[in-house]
Amino acid sequence: MKKKLETKKAPTPVGPYSQGVVAGDFVFVSGQIPIQKSGEIVLNDIEKSTEIVLDNIEAILKEENLSLQDVIKSEVYLKDLGNFDKFNKVYEKRFATGIMPSRVTVEVSKLPKNSDIEISCIAYKNKN
Repeated sequence: MKKKLETKKAPTPVGPYSQGVVAGDFVFVSGQIPIQKSGEIVLNDIEKSTEIVLDNIEAILKEENLSLQDVIKSEVYLKDLGNFDKFNKVYEKRFATGIMPSRVTVEVSKLPKNSDIEISCIAYKNKN
Protein backbone atom coordinates (compact mmCIF):
# COMPACT_ATOMS: atom_id res chain seq x y z
CA MET A 1 0.00 0.00 0.00
CA LYS A 2 1.22 3.50 -0.75
CA LYS A 3 -0.15 6.94 -0.04
CA LYS A 4 0.62 10.45 -1.16
CA LEU A 5 2.11 12.93 1.31
CA GLU A 6 1.13 16.54 0.91
CA THR A 7 1.45 19.64 3.07
CA LYS A 8 0.87 23.33 2.51
CA LYS A 9 3.91 23.95 4.75
CA ALA A 10 6.24 22.99 1.86
CA PRO A 11 6.28 24.23 -1.73
CA THR A 12 3.81 22.87 -4.23
CA PRO A 13 5.62 20.52 -6.63
CA VAL A 14 6.92 22.25 -9.77
CA GLY A 15 6.07 19.21 -11.89
CA PRO A 16 4.01 15.99 -12.03
CA TYR A 17 5.18 14.39 -8.79
CA SER A 18 4.20 14.12 -5.12
CA GLN A 19 5.98 15.94 -2.29
CA GLY A 20 6.35 12.53 -0.75
CA VAL A 21 5.05 8.98 -0.86
CA VAL A 22 4.60 6.56 2.04
CA ALA A 23 5.19 2.91 1.16
CA GLY A 24 5.05 0.56 4.12
CA ASP A 25 7.50 1.78 6.77
CA PHE A 26 9.33 4.05 4.32
CA VAL A 27 8.72 7.66 3.35
CA PHE A 28 10.20 8.86 0.07
CA VAL A 29 10.54 12.64 -0.11
CA SER A 30 10.91 14.16 -3.56
CA GLY A 31 13.75 16.51 -4.32
CA GLN A 32 13.29 19.86 -2.61
CA ILE A 33 14.79 23.12 -3.76
CA PRO A 34 15.07 26.36 -1.71
CA ILE A 35 11.61 27.76 -2.31
CA GLN A 36 10.37 29.80 0.64
CA LYS A 37 6.76 29.84 1.83
CA SER A 38 6.34 33.12 -0.07
CA GLY A 39 7.12 31.24 -3.28
CA GLU A 40 10.43 33.07 -3.69
CA ILE A 41 13.49 30.96 -4.46
CA VAL A 42 16.78 31.68 -2.68
CA LEU A 43 19.79 31.74 -4.99
CA ASN A 44 23.51 32.37 -4.44
CA ASP A 45 23.44 31.70 -0.67
CA ILE A 46 24.14 28.00 -0.14
CA GLU A 47 23.78 28.13 3.64
CA LYS A 48 20.36 29.79 3.57
CA SER A 49 19.33 27.60 0.63
CA THR A 50 20.29 24.45 2.54
CA GLU A 51 18.30 25.58 5.60
CA ILE A 52 15.21 26.22 3.47
CA VAL A 53 15.49 22.88 1.68
CA LEU A 54 15.80 21.04 5.01
CA ASP A 55 12.87 23.04 6.43
CA ASN A 56 10.77 21.92 3.46
CA ILE A 57 11.81 18.29 3.94
CA GLU A 58 10.98 18.52 7.65
CA ALA A 59 7.53 19.93 6.87
CA ILE A 60 6.80 16.98 4.58
CA LEU A 61 8.11 14.44 7.10
CA LYS A 62 5.98 15.98 9.86
CA GLU A 63 2.88 14.88 7.93
CA GLU A 64 3.86 11.36 9.04
CA ASN A 65 5.01 12.48 12.52
CA LEU A 66 8.64 12.10 11.46
CA SER A 67 11.69 14.35 11.62
CA LEU A 68 15.12 14.61 10.02
CA GLN A 69 16.32 12.08 12.62
CA ASP A 70 14.20 9.45 10.82
CA VAL A 71 16.01 9.98 7.51
CA ILE A 72 18.10 6.96 6.53
CA LYS A 73 19.31 8.08 3.08
CA SER A 74 19.66 11.41 1.32
CA GLU A 75 20.68 12.47 -2.15
CA VAL A 76 22.18 15.93 -2.50
CA TYR A 77 22.65 17.74 -5.79
CA LEU A 78 24.84 20.85 -5.83
CA LYS A 79 25.45 23.10 -8.84
CA ASP A 80 28.92 23.84 -7.48
CA LEU A 81 30.91 21.45 -5.30
CA GLY A 82 32.90 24.51 -4.28
CA ASN A 83 29.94 25.11 -1.93
CA PHE A 84 30.33 21.68 -0.34
CA ASP A 85 31.96 22.81 2.93
CA LYS A 86 29.36 25.53 3.56
CA PHE A 87 26.51 23.15 2.69
CA ASN A 88 28.01 20.37 4.82
CA LYS A 89 28.19 22.55 7.96
CA VAL A 90 24.48 23.34 7.77
CA TYR A 91 23.60 19.73 6.93
CA GLU A 92 25.68 18.36 9.81
CA LYS A 93 24.11 20.79 12.28
CA ARG A 94 20.57 19.82 11.22
CA PHE A 95 21.26 16.07 11.45
CA ALA A 96 23.46 16.35 14.58
CA THR A 97 21.44 14.08 16.83
CA GLY A 98 21.25 10.38 16.14
CA ILE A 99 22.76 8.38 13.33
CA MET A 100 23.70 10.37 10.24
CA PRO A 101 21.85 9.12 7.15
CA SER A 102 23.76 7.54 4.32
CA ARG A 103 24.26 10.13 1.60
CA VAL A 104 25.22 10.78 -1.99
CA THR A 105 26.42 14.28 -2.94
CA VAL A 106 27.05 15.13 -6.57
CA GLU A 107 27.66 18.21 -8.67
CA VAL A 108 25.19 18.79 -11.48
CA SER A 109 25.12 21.34 -14.28
CA LYS A 110 21.54 22.56 -13.73
CA LEU A 111 18.65 22.19 -11.30
CA PRO A 112 14.96 23.20 -11.42
CA LYS A 113 14.34 26.95 -11.21
CA ASN A 114 18.13 27.44 -11.55
CA SER A 115 18.49 26.43 -7.90
CA ASP A 116 21.93 25.87 -6.36
CA ILE A 117 20.83 22.78 -4.40
CA GLU A 118 18.26 19.98 -4.37
CA ILE A 119 17.88 17.28 -1.73
CA SER A 120 15.69 14.17 -1.72
CA CYS A 121 15.55 11.56 1.01
CA ILE A 122 14.12 8.35 2.37
CA ALA A 123 12.92 8.10 5.97
CA TYR A 124 12.07 5.05 8.03
CA LYS A 125 8.95 5.31 10.17
CA ASN A 126 9.08 2.17 12.29
CA LYS A 127 9.65 3.44 15.84
CA ASN A 128 10.52 0.06 17.40
